[in-house]
Amino acid sequence: MAKDERIEGEHSIGGTAFTGYGRPSRSFTPGRVCAEPGCETKLSIYNDDEYCCLHLSPSTPRLRGKKIA
Repeated sequence: MAKDERIEGEHSIGGTAFTGYGRPSRSFTPGRVCAEPGCETKLSIYNDDEYCCLHLSPSTPRLRGKKIA
């Protein structure tokens, strides 16, 4: 073995375990359904809207912090 080669596992580095991003995701009441009459789609606990993606009104996004509509 050459002088510069190292056997894997011979050296280790220190560090801390990755535990996430600190604060948990916001969540909402489980078991909710879309408010559109006749739609029985269950909403995710992470969806704060009252409608599913098929019945949600389209909105105009903000670009770089500026209102465009």
